[in-house]
Amino acid sequence: MELEARPESPSPTDESHTLRNLGDENIPGQTTKQLTEGQHRDVEGSLAVSGDNSIETRARRAYRWKIIGGLFFPYTIQALDTTIVAGALPFIASDFNELAQLDWIVLAFNLTSATFIPAWGQIADVYGRYASVQASIILMLLGSALCAGSPTSAFPMLLFGRAILGMGCAGMNISTRTILADKVSLKENARNTTIFQMVGGLGYGLGPTIGGYLTQVSWRWVFIINCPLGVIGLFTVHFLLRDELVGPKRIIRSDGIEDDRSPTFFRRLLTIDLGGQFLFLFGLGLLLLALSWGGSYYSWADVKVLAPLVIGLILLTCFLTYEYFMVPGRSLANKLPRQRAMIPFKILATRNASILLYINFITGMAMYATMYFAVLFFTLVLNFEPGQAGLGVIYYIPGLAIGVYMAMFILNVWPRETFVSLSIGTLIEPIGMTLLAHALSTEIPAYIYCMIGLTGIGTGIRLMPGSLHAVGYYRSHIATMMSSIMLASSMGGALGLSIMDNIFNSRVSKAGFDLDSSNFGNLGSIGSLDPATAETLKDTAKRGIIVAYYAITAFMWLGLVLMLGIGNLKIGKKAKKGSGKEDIPDRIWEGSYIIGKVTRRNRWREAETEAIDPHYAKSRFEGQEPSGAQIEP
Repeated sequence: MELEARPESPSPTDESHTLRNLGDENIPGQTTKQLTEGQHRDVEGSLAVSGDNSIETRARRAYRWKIIGGLFFPYTIQALDTTIVAGALPFIASDFNELAQLDWIVLAFNLTSATFIPAWGQIADVYGRYASVQASIILMLLGSALCAGSPTSAFPMLLFGRAILGMGCAGMNISTRTILADKVSLKENARNTTIFQMVGGLGYGLGPTIGGYLTQVSWRWVFIINCPLGVIGLFTVHFLLRDELVGPKRIIRSDGIEDDRSPTFFRRLLTIDLGGQFLFLFGLGLLLLALSWGGSYYSWADVKVLAPLVIGLILLTCFLTYEYFMVPGRSLANKLPRQRAMIPFKILATRNASILLYINFITGMAMYATMYFAVLFFTLVLNFEPGQAGLGVIYYIPGLAIGVYMAMFILNVWPRETFVSLSIGTLIEPIGMTLLAHALSTEIPAYIYCMIGLTGIGTGIRLMPGSLHAVGYYRSHIATMMSSIMLASSMGGALGLSIMDNIFNSRVSKAGFDLDSSNFGNLGSIGSLDPATAETLKDTAKRGIIVAYYAITAFMWLGLVLMLGIGNLKIGKKAKKGSGKEDIPDRIWEGSYIIGKVTRRNRWREAETEAIDPHYAKSRFEGQEPSGAQIEP
């Protein structure tokens, strides 16, 4: 049997890389040649024997720079769009006279971002990485144009644009993470991921500041700025990465049989779990709507809250049931053999995956809470101008940078283990959030800025190790794990903002202030209040924001408890040429690392590598799960 491989995409990694591109079909315009599995291994074996490290190093470096050059601009848009609206949020809502609904400007983005993340993971597989990246950029451009052109009388149009923007950013994020994990060893993946995590961290941290200063001209520039960057990104991806990226995979049915029909566009589309997407989108959307309205605009017993709450929970229950029966061998999987489940139950039910997802869930909570509600505090309580309010959260950047550099040292130098970074970050983040809530009560800017930075350290030190831990444990399910991690982070941000906004609005409404009215619907109206009323509103807003911060810290302290059950990944090390020493392989710890250490049990085993055997290699790149494959509990 002959399998396809791309001649234009020589592996930039060491000899641990094998057969990554086998089983991929061509994207139109690309050329291929045929290599049998034996020939491919012979070629790689000869390269390994030659020991030409200089050629290997140059190939890795060239590949890395192509990835950086091709993805820098579109990934920067994605990172900026996650938080750039934070500095402009109160002012955008004020212009639309929708100050009470400002959270929906964020939730519209987060809802589609969370919902479509699993779909983008599947799109990257069935259509190829190049197609998914370009489609993501086009959606980001479309969403930005809709937001920038929205009349102040058309709030739904703004929300629709934000929803489209969320879809595009989700695709860009998951596509980038998947590309970084393609064709490289764990060590090279750590290095490449570090670079993009730093770019992303800068985008997340600078977003509110840039948004704040652009708002001083017009908040529409927050979205217009995406357009030139997106157009540049379309060209850089096309000319630098088109021949480098992994192409579409063959369509494999749930019973493991290859679909012998021509893989047309629509047949590939039908492999996506459309039923699961529908149930999840509307179920989560209605649940967030109920959480946003309940207790603040309407009582929890009001039908306007109960209806979306009950229907949302029913749809989410149907979603979980639907996904359960989409597991290979079950009824829905047999009836829809070409579709792949949105949620891979078999993987996500394992210990490491579930804990890792919760850690990313609270990371999303912390990031969005810091960016959005800190800006709201600066605007409503400290009366900062847009630029100054956005500048207030820029201290998140040095925190992120410190965290990322700590993670780099821990993963690349000593002790080269993911558990250390994950546990330190899971401890620092709730401490930072708890102290940030206290800092807000003092209204001391320097104290607030320091706690924002401390929270950033807790987030930054976990960004790269989380992805690396997932890749190490689930090497044959990279796209699935990357999309699941991003889904958890987006859901954490969406749910966290809904909870905080509900608490804030409840406090304000109970004090007699109706943010839906013309008297309080925009910042101009609030600024014209008499001093006594303005002071009362300021004090109420302050207490509401502080209580909201304390409420979500409970989720973060729970994450620290769950860390007791997570395993550990120890990154291997390649021996120096001529040293006579053997390479140290990547190793993973089976079960709980802490409990294993306390009981003095050594449960290290060598991590899964590429292409353990021909059947395993072929099944991996055709989307199957190999028989006898181990999934770490």
